[in-house]
Amino acid sequence: MSMKTRLLQCVCCLLVVGGLSASAVLAPAESGLPADPAEAASGSSGVIIPAPSGSPWPTGSAAPAAPPEAPEVPGLDASTGAAAPADAAPSEAVPPAAPPADDTAQGDPLEGKPVVSSQGLGPAGVPGAWHLVFDEEFNTLNPGVWTPYWFNDCDPKSKMNGVKTCSSNITVANGEAVLQLSDSDSGALLSTNPKDGVSGHVGFQYTTGYVEARIYFPGTCSGGIYNWPAWWTTGQSYPKTGEIDIAEPLAGNMSTVYHSASGGELGSAIVGCWAGGYHTYGVHRMAGVNDIYFDGRKVYSYSSQDGNAPHYLLLNVGLNPNQRTFGPAGAIKVDWVRVWQ
Repeated sequence: MSMKTRLLQCVCCLLVVGGLSASAVLAPAESGLPADPAEAASGSSGVIIPAPSGSPWPTGSAAPAAPPEAPEVPGLDASTGAAAPADAAPSEAVPPAAPPADDTAQGDPLEGKPVVSSQGLGPAGVPGAWHLVFDEEFNTLNPGVWTPYWFNDCDPKSKMNGVKTCSSNITVANGEAVLQLSDSDSGALLSTNPKDGVSGHVGFQYTTGYVEARIYFPGTCSGGIYNWPAWWTTGQSYPKTGEIDIAEPLAGNMSTVYHSASGGELGSAIVGCWAGGYHTYGVHRMAGVNDIYFDGRKVYSYSSQDGNAPHYLLLNVGLNPNQRTFGPAGAIKVDWVRVWQ
């Protein structure tokens, strides 16, 4: 074999080996495989999870292209920035009396554990083929989902439950949100209202499904729950769109209350000790009926009159003059908020 022939064979071998090496390096990039969804979701905050293809389930509302019209803004007069009349704002602005007791719920077996990260297959105690559409683990505060005040930060013209709502009274760390009263005039609120006028805030709303939060309410079994906290949902046109107070301690006693489109109220005090421990509080919102669940057990049920209008989520702490406790000792702690449909 001549030297020229041997050189030609070597060149061919190098080309073949080089081509194989190049294709081996490119293969993963060309595979088109998506990233692991579990990895993409880990460590996220305020995740709105897409429904399966072709699903009729709603997954939240996008922010409007233009600022909201004045009649749609609950609790504020858009023309002046002043607080709207009491009958135009959600009922949280006036402390109602505690309703009569109705039922006794069981305790949360994990109430002594601050943070529970397991999402499970669905809400406890409510059977069904559930799909998780919203998951807030409070690893960080997502400003695209949550606004940390009621329309205006620490503004005396936009109070809720008797106090200004100040972002400085909210901390998010170690997998939970902490809301506190700093003094008798300054509380805290988190809202997913997509029409609160805050730039870049998309928010979240739901119509039907199961909404639940795991919350620590401060206080003692003998003395009751401190301050005036609440976990609730409402719509854009109160009272027509109704208000669901899933868990609202009144005068230190745990209650659940529904404010109907007609202005009437349905509610019950929930017997038991709900202070000083973590518990889950949820509502199964259906067509014309709401079922309230505490720690996976149904404690109250009633007919609704709001047409299943879109509702946004709220957590807040206000002032109860007879149960006030300022600072961390009177703070509510929220482990997570989830919505299934």
